[in-house]
Amino acid sequence: MKINGVTIRRSYFEAPTMDDRKWGKVPEIPADVFLADMEDSVPPNLKEKSRYKVVDLIKDPSFFEGREFICRPNHPSTSWGREDIEALAEAKAPFILYPKARTADEIRELKRTFDRHGATPEIHVIIETPQAVLHLEEIAEVPGVTGLTWGPGDFSMETRISLTDGRHAFREGFLYGRSKTLITARAFGHEAVEGIFVADLKDLDAVRAEVRISKLFSFDGNMTFYPPHVPIFNEAHTPTEEEARWARRVVEVYEAERDAGHGAITLDGKYITVHQYSLAKRAVRVADALGIG
Repeated sequence: MKINGVTIRRSYFEAPTMDDRKWGKVPEIPADVFLADMEDSVPPNLKEKSRYKVVDLIKDPSFFEGREFICRPNHPSTSWGREDIEALAEAKAPFILYPKARTADEIRELKRTFDRHGATPEIHVIIETPQAVLHLEEIAEVPGVTGLTWGPGDFSMETRISLTDGRHAFREGFLYGRSKTLITARAFGHEAVEGIFVADLKDLDAVRAEVRISKLFSFDGNMTFYPPHVPIFNEAHTPTEEEARWARRVVEVYEAERDAGHGAITLDGKYITVHQYSLAKRAVRVADALGIG
């Protein structure tokens, strides 16, 4: 969502479009972005109905009360994928989450379909196959791609790497793909989002621990299909009052010292590097948008 001209995407919530009970709760969920799903959460007998519903949401997005939503079609290799993509292009969907990518050519074809309809959506690609990890740089450089989302669930299925060690999430098995997704996103100036996985969805302490690691990796936001995770994501990716004040001081001191030609810059006895300055600038933009500090 945009607040005071700044895009805030701390939390992505996968909304099951064809489950009326769960769908009815969407307005109460404080996510920044909703995933209007046509893929994993939709059974085969409801695929066409979900397509019509998502197209209607594009035409009238008032259901989301001003918050963003991202549309996930079925993959073109399925019975529904090509029609999904054509329908989204015709409706000029502004935000697309492309699943199960394996090559950059798929993303180029997606882009050509939207181009034919005069549509220019943001495209986020879910990195959830081993082929996508191998071709990450090519995928990231396709025009229109603005984000990469790390998807551990399907990646586990495709590679047979275990999601858990029996009690906890098995982070070590996904370190290469997760890291490469983040590094590639940063290299191309793209947003980086991570789907969170824990052994027990209801273990919110475990979720907090995973989000803490995700934030240390510098992922911009996290994705879930379990509503109680959303406030945890929002809190983790929102600067505290103290963090906002510190970031403002870092920016102010760094810019003053830099403009004065000083090479070594310190604040309260601590060295301030260009890397810390860059992180502080981002924290200030978010804090200002959210009215923090």
